[in-house]
Amino acid sequence: MGASDTSDLIIRNGTALVGDQLEPVAFAALIVRGGAIVEISGEDVAADGTPEIDADGGFVLPGLIDCHVHFDLAAHPAPYAHWDRAPFIRSITCFHNGLLALRAGITSVRDLGSADGMVLDYARQVNSGALLGPRVIAAGRPITMTGGHCSAYGRVADGADDVRLAVREQLKAGAGAVKMMATGGISTPGNPGLPQLSVAEMTAGIEEAHKAGVLVAAHAHASQGIANAIAAGVDTIEHAAFADDETHQRMIAAGITLVPTVIALSPIAEGVGIPVATVEKSLKARATYQANTARAIAAGVTIAAGTDAGTALNPIGLLLDELLMYREGGMTETEALRSATATAGRLVRRVGEDAAVGVIETGARADLLIVDGDPRTDLEIVRRPAGVVIGGKPVDLAWLEQTLNELSLVLAEPLE
Repeated sequence: MGASDTSDLIIRNGTALVGDQLEPVAFAALIVRGGAIVEISGEDVAADGTPEIDADGGFVLPGLIDCHVHFDLAAHPAPYAHWDRAPFIRSITCFHNGLLALRAGITSVRDLGSADGMVLDYARQVNSGALLGPRVIAAGRPITMTGGHCSAYGRVADGADDVRLAVREQLKAGAGAVKMMATGGISTPGNPGLPQLSVAEMTAGIEEAHKAGVLVAAHAHASQGIANAIAAGVDTIEHAAFADDETHQRMIAAGITLVPTVIALSPIAEGVGIPVATVEKSLKARATYQANTARAIAAGVTIAAGTDAGTALNPIGLLLDELLMYREGGMTETEALRSATATAGRLVRRVGEDAAVGVIETGARADLLIVDGDPRTDLEIVRRPAGVVIGGKPVDLAWLEQTLNELSLVLAEPLE
């Protein structure tokens, strides 16, 4: 369905962006066997019946990775109302969002929260190869305190033992990541700058996740909540809209990866159906958020790209626009690309998975994009890839476009 049936492939006649640093390597044949890259050869190889793609002198880069999405949301102005829709519509939305991601060259995502197990079920299907979509590392339900950010839909947990139980529940359900709320949020009631889950609570949950080999993401906007999450041993900080310079240095010292999602506030405006409180907080925070993301880049904080896609007027597939904001904030094109490939790949490895993700190298998973020029000199080149390969299987882009159009008709039903 929309992809070839074999995970063996030969790509001919191009330039591959190889390794963590995206070094250009001209090749006559890039050979994939069993869904993994086995050779990047300067010499041609004989045709042996393996499916082939001619890159026609173009560039091959790793598939892009969005480290913060919500596939079980549909970018409605009041996004969380989607979780009250019929399960059938929600499941079709997940499938639709996966195809939107592939069209944008996104071959792996980290989904950081749904109201139930919907995305975990979707992830099982796509990760097994039964359904076409990007690889998904999903967190299940986000863990929050009573009255905390997203408490209307998340797993409410109070006290260290309850947080530990909440993490165990997500892991049992199949979560490959864990999401905790360390501060309030912009899109729900309350002050986004105030701490929420405590150090002791997060420590208990993080210990439980790490025992299972699963990384933990903390939603955290302001310095005290970020400090609490770092003290608890978290792996990534999401957003950090109000982080100061000292907090950036704490992230660096602790080896924390920041996933900014700064694009998420760009479409927020009055009069388009977004709740008034969300608009007020968003407009007040937007310039500060952008400036602090630039300060994090300048300080040398490790950045992995993410969009918070699915939230208000923020559809799946705007990862390139996030990267362009990083460039505006001081990154080079290559650095921005690395944030969505090699750096992001470290956050989306599945438990027990040996193959590297987000890089082109021998043994790495063959999630690849083919583009007409060098994206290290012009990021816009990756906006609509000429070719997308997922696990060694080329995606039929014409089928994908037709299917997206058909699904859009099903999903056109307005929220009640």
